[in-house]
Order: sequence, then C-alpha cells, then structure tokens
Amino acid sequence: MASVAPRGGATADRPRTARARSRSRSLRSWIPPQHGVWAMLLLPYLAGLRYGLDWLQVPLLLGWLTGWLMSHHALLWVKTGRWARVKHQVLTYGAISAACLLPVLALRPTLIWFAPAFAVFIAVNAAYSKWGNERSMLNGLASVTMASMMAMIVPVTAHEPWTEGITVAAVTWLYLAGTVFHVKAMIREYGSSRQRTISTGYHVAALAAATLMSAWLAIPFALMLVRTIVLPRRERMKAPVIGMVEVVLTLLLLGFLLTLPL
Repeated sequence: MASVAPRGGATADRPRTARARSRSRSLRSWIPPQHGVWAMLLLPYLAGLRYGLDWLQVPLLLGWLTGWLMSHHALLWVKTGRWARVKHQVLTYGAISAACLLPVLALRPTLIWFAPAFAVFIAVNAAYSKWGNERSMLNGLASVTMASMMAMIVPVTAHEPWTEGITVAAVTWLYLAGTVFHVKAMIREYGSSRQRTISTGYHVAALAAATLMSAWLAIPFALMLVRTIVLPRRERMKAPVIGMVEVVLTLLLLGFLLTLPL
C-alpha cells in the first residue's frame, strides 16, 4: 500500500522553507545584513540631539538612512557593473532620500557646505569598491568620518551653529574608528599579533584624547581599551556576540554624550 505523507510533515514543510528563504533573500536585497553599520549611522545623529530638537530632524534622519542604503547599492553597481541588479533599490532609496533632504537643505541652506566633504569620502568609497577592496581600513575610516559629521549637522537643524557639535563629532569618531581596528583584529585578521598591537595602540591614544575632552569619558574609553586587549586573545567569537558587545558600548557612550557638559 502506498504511504501517504502526513500533513505538516517534511513534504509540506519544504515549500514553506523555500518561501521563507525567498523572503529572506528578498529582504537582504533591499536591507543589507550589516548590523554594525546601524550603530555607526545612529550614534552621531542621536548624540547631536543634545543641542536641541526640531521637526526637521525627522526628515534628516530618514534622508540620512535611506541615503546610506542608496549608496550601499550604488557601490555594489560600481563593484560589479550589474545595474539591473540594484537599479530598483538605488532609484527608490534615492528618491526617498532626496524627498526628505531637499526640504532640510531649503530651510537650513548652510548645510550645503558639508556637501564637498561628503563628496570626497563617497569618492573614496567608490574607488575602493571599484578596486574590490572595500574592506580596506582607509575605506572604513572614510565611512566613519562621514557618519561622525552628522553630530555637526544635527545641531544646525535646531538653529545652532555646526561648531557646537565638533567635540561630539570628535568623540564619536574616536569610538567608531576604533571599531574598524577592533573588528579587523576580531574577524578578518583574527590571530594576527600585528593587528592586535595596532588596535591596542589606537585605543590607548583614543583613551588619552577622549580624557582630554572630558575626564568622564575615560570610563567608556577605558572599557573599549579593555575589550580590545582581552577579546582578540580569547577563542574566536561569533559575529553576533562581537556585535552585542559593541551595542552595549555604543549605548554607554551615547549616555555619556547626552549628559556630559562638553
């Protein structure tokens, strides 16, 4: 007698699994699975809110995030030359970003002075993508520099001069640049004593620089130094665990930046 597969069994589960995988691939084609980048994008913006709130900060945030998503897919095009693969994402995110940012620029026209700096760093990103070396340390530092500039842009939306955010931008840069060195020591160059030394040396310098800006900043930056000394010498950690450590440090630093009299 022929057997009949029970409902809900392995045969029935296969189409569901296939559909789930298809949905997951579709989502990844629009939102890249780079979880650490969201901390890089949000930390300087949120820290900049210490200077005041304004409704323009809402379209600024939406334009900033969708602008990054557009640039991510545009850089894939630069790298692969496959426009058809990313054209919907580039055009959709680009239209949303422009619709959000144009009113901000119209009402706060002094922000246009940041455009040349962004153009330079985007050109660096494009060059490294074209060369197939987007994991380069210099390319990572260009990205975190762009992100840190948001700490100077956000105050302008609250009718404050951009110079108000220089210190916060510098502090967020010190942390985000450190993650470039630390992640390389934890993942791509795990086990490299040279990379551990570079990362540790950078974090010692970052601790000293941050402490000069505020003695209280010695607390989060000392913890960053401890993690960059201890963790790369442990057994290899999974990326989500590394990410969770950085989330905790990001939230801790944000708390200091929102409350300290810088």
